[in-house]
Amino acid sequence: YGDKSYTKNFDEYIEWYIKLAKESLRVLKDTGNMFLINYPKQNAYLRVKYLDKAYYRVSDYAWVYNTNVGHTPKRFTTAHRSILHCRKSKDNKFYKDNVAIPYKNPTDKRILKNIANGSKGRMPYDWFYFDLVKNVSKEKTFHACQIPQKLSEMLIKSCTQPDDIVLILFGGSGSEIEVCKILNRQYISAEIDEEYYKMIIDRSAKGRIEEKYKIKLKNYEIENIEQQLTFLEKQKKYLLTKRIRQK
Repeated sequence: YGDKSYTKNFDEYIEWYIKLAKESLRVLKDTGNMFLINYPKQNAYLRVKYLDKAYYRVSDYAWVYNTNVGHTPKRFTTAHRSILHCRKSKDNKFYKDNVAIPYKNPTDKRILKNIANGSKGRMPYDWFYFDLVKNVSKEKTFHACQIPQKLSEMLIKSCTQPDDIVLILFGGSGSEIEVCKILNRQYISAEIDEEYYKMIIDRSAKGRIEEKYKIKLKNYEIENIEQQLTFLEKQKKYLLTKRIRQK
């Protein structure tokens, strides 16, 4: 994490992960929810070794994304991460209306009845597509593993209301803290890396990411962006010309 390694092998990592889950259970309200985002293998081990026995119910969701790394001719490319949703009791608070998405068949009689009864849409499925925070993303910092703010926003909105308290286990780049502030949620967080901590403090105080915390694009990345913009501009001109001719 940052420039320092805190674990020596996979088994030690899982033991640390279990300790984290235990402490989280201790401070979690009976009506609360916990989300743990990790790679499938790590979350699978945590669930089998601890979560299923300790928590009331655990659900496994998938965050899906496009990726240009990890390709190999020997297997399918990993392009998702696991999100474990842990509930401490059957009375957990969850707000469908906060995250509801439009019905695909709004003219169906049953759907029309739901809408007439005040339904704002259907519950999202248990897999979600959100782009990774890439080097060219506006929210990108020098933090190595940022979570997209749109994903954080959905998870936070699903189980909290304004003024509720959100515990962010790792402050990281400060992006989840920013989401909490935008959504009017109270938050508690911690960060062990000094450089990340400084970035969070500055970002929270100034309401933006300073240039010194942004990742520096390499020349080939800048050239690639310029090429894509040029191509899109040509496509736009072509479509406009085609439309005029059709008229």
